[in-house]
Amino acid sequence: MNCFLRIFFLIGLFLGTINFTYSQNTTVEISKNKVVVGGKTYLLHIVKEKQTLFSISKAYGVALSELMEVNGKSQVTVSINEVLRIPFIEGKKAIIPIIVKKEDDRYIYHVVKKDDTVYSLSKEYHVSMSSIEDENPGSKQSLPLNSVVKIPKNQQQKEVKESSIPQHDKKYYYYVIKPGDTQFSIANEFKMKQKKLRKLNPQVKSKILQPGDWVRIPRYLVPPEYFEVKKTPKDTIKEELVVLDTMQVEKVKQEISKTKVSVGLFLPLYLEANDTINQIITYKDTIEIVTEREPRVIYRNSQEFIRFYQGVLLAVDSLQKEGLSVDLHVFDTERDPEKLKRTLSQIQFIDFDYWIGPVYPNTFEIAADFARVKKIPIISPLSAKNPQINSNPFVIQLNTSLNSICRQISNYVSEDFEYKNIVVVHPQRYKHLNEAKVIKDIEHQLFEKGLYWKTDEVSYKKISFDEYGRYGLEATLCDSCENIVVLPSNDQPWVENIITNLNVLSQRYAIRLVGFSKWQRYTSLEADYFYNLNFSLLSPYFVDYKEAKINDFVNKFRNRFMSEPSDFSFRAYDICRFFSLAASRFGTDFPENMNEMDVEMLQSAYYFKRISAFGGFENRGTLLINYSRDFKIRHQKYKQEEDEIEEKDTEDLLEKSFGL
Repeated sequence: MNCFLRIFFLIGLFLGTINFTYSQNTTVEISKNKVVVGGKTYLLHIVKEKQTLFSISKAYGVALSELMEVNGKSQVTVSINEVLRIPFIEGKKAIIPIIVKKEDDRYIYHVVKKDDTVYSLSKEYHVSMSSIEDENPGSKQSLPLNSVVKIPKNQQQKEVKESSIPQHDKKYYYYVIKPGDTQFSIANEFKMKQKKLRKLNPQVKSKILQPGDWVRIPRYLVPPEYFEVKKTPKDTIKEELVVLDTMQVEKVKQEISKTKVSVGLFLPLYLEANDTINQIITYKDTIEIVTEREPRVIYRNSQEFIRFYQGVLLAVDSLQKEGLSVDLHVFDTERDPEKLKRTLSQIQFIDFDYWIGPVYPNTFEIAADFARVKKIPIISPLSAKNPQINSNPFVIQLNTSLNSICRQISNYVSEDFEYKNIVVVHPQRYKHLNEAKVIKDIEHQLFEKGLYWKTDEVSYKKISFDEYGRYGLEATLCDSCENIVVLPSNDQPWVENIITNLNVLSQRYAIRLVGFSKWQRYTSLEADYFYNLNFSLLSPYFVDYKEAKINDFVNKFRNRFMSEPSDFSFRAYDICRFFSLAASRFGTDFPENMNEMDVEMLQSAYYFKRISAFGGFENRGTLLINYSRDFKIRHQKYKQEEDEIEEKDTEDLLEKSFGL
């Protein structure tokens, strides 16, 4: 009996070891991002799928116990997208993982699996056995497990098949079969069911997919990068750049005309409150003793604005390196109008190029009136509601108003609308909502502009979820085309309820949810819901942490301030750089020329429009952000429409046409 248990235990231990070893074969890419914390240098590694703490420690050549200690871990577990600090020693080489490329112009590189033979590979890739053996000496004898076999490509066959592939159209993308593709892999790549793939491509039922064949995929399921055409460089033609004398005048215009700008920064930093909470008062024999708190703490109401201020400081540093000096005047406004008035009376004789802030409405109004008298451009960095913009030509509002966002959503929904089913899901009573303007704008685009009647391949429906529920909503959806679902509300409980129900329906229907950026902050919604629903939104702000410029900014911020930047830090950096460069180039006339600026931004999109002849400027630049079904977040600058939608009520027209 004891012998039996011992054998059973050894077998279990052996199998567990094999499974554990297998789990460590995931490739770990060595990070190059460094950060200095407490005088020690670390690499920052972002955990990817299937990576473990053990595989990461092996890849970097760091002891598992040391890795756990540095990252404060008591258990050997990690989460996807978790950031780990890896101890870095100059000159110490990490283990570089072996990466095998899949193919090049001449060969496909196949990693040998169990039961692979030259015969099976010739059948899989549709090449002769002799061509495989000629390219891989020794393959006649055996194919070692995990070795790499070069499979020659049949160029003539490839060219013939490519010539018969249809061009992509508005309805379908034509996917070319590659070696190793199966019905399952193709359906999985485009997040569709195999049943639907076979329905669209009846030929796959009667024959095996061959490399070079093609299948139809609904266009709305295909990520945008599939449509990108790679440009091949010209081999023999050389372009010679000739600089004419007349072009030199334009070049002079691009150079900085002023080498120094003066900026006023008004923020509620609450410096006195920060000093107070960091003082510890004790008494000894009735004598008051004041000591400094260590480490210092930051007053809660000033935390984000300190991050904003730090972003401005980094922008000033970068401008200094480019030859532009920024004379920065910082004023602590708190949230006190009286304190601001005293500050303004003391600085009335300083010449400013522009002001940033204040941020609160009760203080911004006072500063805006003062700036108007002094003719100083004043920037509202955070609020999307500034009444002063209607009558003060010096106000520049950076946050896009809700009305403008609604207008841009309607443009987005109405463009390329063929083969779409547009569904507006609204509360029972919605006309009083500010977000309801998006419904009027969509109906204006479709009906008053006549887009709806230009094609039979579009459908528009409107439904009250409160009245008809999920089953009524499902009845409005189309199972053979993409459903564009718009929710004209920011009411959190209502929006969360609709999105939860749509997520269930997304298992059967192709849905693209269109809405507002505020939804991203609803913590009770799982991120998977946004990806499943192909959620698209328009926002003036987005930070892509995969971009090199973002990583560079984060590293500089960490090294200087020993803390992480917030959204306010990125925004402040963009504001200070953009408007300082604009003021240096155009001087006092820069508000009229802001759209001529070409400044690389970290987070923001700028496109300014004066709202009236006597009003200020509103930023209407936005980014189109998409949570796609392949679990990627894509973003691009959204094109601006010059023509404005007239404010008209379309209820009469709709009642006559559809009885809605």
